[in-house]
Amino acid sequence: MARASNVDKLPEEIREEIGRLRANGHSLDEILAALRELDVQSISRSSLGRHIQNLDKLVATNRRSRTVAQALARQMGDANASQFARANIELLHGIILDLHMAAEGDGKDTSWLETLRSNPKGVEALAKALDHLTRASKTDAEFVKEITAQVEARVRKESDDAVRAVAKERGVSKEIVDDIRSRILGVKK
Repeated sequence: MARASNVDKLPEEIREEIGRLRANGHSLDEILAALRELDVQSISRSSLGRHIQNLDKLVATNRRSRTVAQALARQMGDANASQFARANIELLHGIILDLHMAAEGDGKDTSWLETLRSNPKGVEALAKALDHLTRASKTDAEFVKEITAQVEARVRKESDDAVRAVAKERGVSKEIVDDIRSRILGVKK
């Protein structure tokens, strides 16, 4: 496992300040000067540069993920939250499949596999991702079931109210109304 950099050893508030300054477009030298003003002397310019490069990579990865999500949203149109959850689940399925294929492949693309083998925390992270994927699928199914039940109950009540109103307006007998409610709407007496 890689050793923590000097920047990683800084207090969280200082690391957050570095991230905020970088997000606001400050240069490496400007961030280093700000650290000196905060009395942080233990960070070299090269160490800060490596940290900034990693931050920039994370930002680029996040930007790509957001672009993919927006493209999916455009394709789905007015999709609901359930469809977005399913899209995210499918993306994670794809990543896991890529990892599996690399492990089963001809050995040319083993970077992920080698990383996982040499990094038990990576294996743990993959296991957690699988667990979260399973939970997300279950949560999505429960969400769809709950929404469906709510919509059915609302439609049933509105239909029942409409049947009662029309029956009263037209003078239909109580027996016929009860029969309609029972057979068509599923409302028990």
